[in-house]
Amino acid sequence: MKIRGSLTATAVRLGLAAAALAGALACGTVAPATAAPERIQGCGWNESRGGERAYYEHCATNTNVWIQVKRWPRGDYHRCVGPGRTNLDLDATGAWYDSTYQGGLCSHPGDTGP
Repeated sequence: MKIRGSLTATAVRLGLAAAALAGALACGTVAPATAAPERIQGCGWNESRGGERAYYEHCATNTNVWIQVKRWPRGDYHRCVGPGRTNLDLDATGAWYDSTYQGGLCSHPGDTGP
C-alpha cells in the first residue's frame, strides 16, 4: 500500500517509532532542577566526606577478602572484610584489595594482620 507517492505504510510506522523513541529518551534523561544528586557508593576505597568516616565497599556478595589499609601517621595493616561497607580507622588514607596477602581470601571479617 502506498501513502503519498513513494512512502509505504512500513516506512511511516518506522519513522513514527523512531520519533517516539527519541522523545522518550529525551524525557528520560532530563532530571528536575530541584532533584538532589543520588549518592553512589563506589566499590573499593571511599574517602571520608562531610564528617563521615572513610570506608571500604566490598561489592562481591559471596566472598571475604583481605584489604591493605594505609594509615598516616601509624603503619599500614591488612584487614579481612566481608560484602558491603566496612568503616575504617580515622587516620586511614587509602585501602585496596590485596590478592597477594594469604591468597586474597579470608574467613572472618574483622580479622587483622601485619
